[in-house]
Amino acid sequence: MIFRYDIPVEKQTEYIQVTKEKIKPLWESIGCKAYDIWQVADSETGFLKTMLFEDASQLKNSMARKEANPVKEIFGKFAENVSRKMCTKKT
Repeated sequence: MIFRYDIPVEKQTEYIQVTKEKIKPLWESIGCKAYDIWQVADSETGFLKTMLFEDASQLKNSMARKEANPVKEIFGKFAENVSRKMCTKKT
């Protein structure tokens, strides 16, 4: 799963800290094999988030778990203009 979104400049430091301390550890404890965030080099507010799951069913199961709700809410407090794409690795 790949997310593209914006984080206002004044919230970026807090967002990165909360991601390291709460969001990433939670997702990786409930089925996400790798959770990474990237800042878009040519955008002051642009970010990408990658979430790697074993397969689509693992992604759906993890997203549906009630433990995920608090970190979804935290992400929603920071992120604007969110879009997402489900992708399948081919090589």
